[in-house]
Amino acid sequence: MSSDPASHPEVGEEDELPPPTGTLFLMMIYIMVMAGMWLSIYFEFVGR
Repeated sequence: MSSDPASHPEVGEEDELPPPTGTLFLMMIYIMVMAGMWLSIYFEFVGR
């Protein structure tokens, strides 16, 4: 077990991750699809 400082990075020295734009885009599509399905069923029941 070596005490090499390069093998143990400090908390502030780690690389930052890129922003999760793809995940946010897919989540927005998912929410829009769910809202559209909910609204279509809602108006179907209100119209009866």
